[in-house]
Amino acid sequence: MEKRWFQDRLRQLGKTQRGLATHMGLDPSRITEILNQSRSIKIEEAVEMAEYLETSLEDVVSKLGAFVNRDAKASSLVVGYVGAGETVYSVDDHEKGSGLYKIDAPQGEGGGVCVVVRGNSMSPRFRDGEHLGYSRDDGLDLAKCYGRECVVQTKDGRQLVKIVEPGNAVGEVTLVSVNSATPIEQNVPVEWVAPVTWVKLRPRG
Repeated sequence: MEKRWFQDRLRQLGKTQRGLATHMGLDPSRITEILNQSRSIKIEEAVEMAEYLETSLEDVVSKLGAFVNRDAKASSLVVGYVGAGETVYSVDDHEKGSGLYKIDAPQGEGGGVCVVVRGNSMSPRFRDGEHLGYSRDDGLDLAKCYGRECVVQTKDGRQLVKIVEPGNAVGEVTLVSVNSATPIEQNVPVEWVAPVTWVKLRPRG
């Protein structure tokens, strides 16, 4: 158990253990118990702790030295909409803990945040109304995103779900849709890119 890591991480971010407790909806004494390993941690709590510490779920779990039951359902915060054909703006700007609503993440997934697809340019891979989970942490290195389906925030404020390929300049990418009828966008300046980590399908019928 790397208790010192949590304390150092909070200092680096200018945050507090009390703030972590508030974010997780727990009494501060419960956080002390978790860090002292006198209380177990649920997967939903581990997800919320990772969000507050701005790191991955896997990192938090490894530092806790804890076993997290990944078969348990975790809630995912829906932070907005993402365009797959339609133009959608300013989605991922909700304060942590707010957002639009929560859903159950697919079984075995860590929860985190997700967006709702609008449009069909990525059909049949992603359809209008489906939820896409993603991790901003995985998109810090653009080279690791090439060839992958990603949620993309462009410099002009659009949020899209596309296959990401290299652009001609630093900070630019080429955006490709599954549907060949949708034009490829080349050399698009981006704010960030986040690989899609899970999909919750819209009920058919």
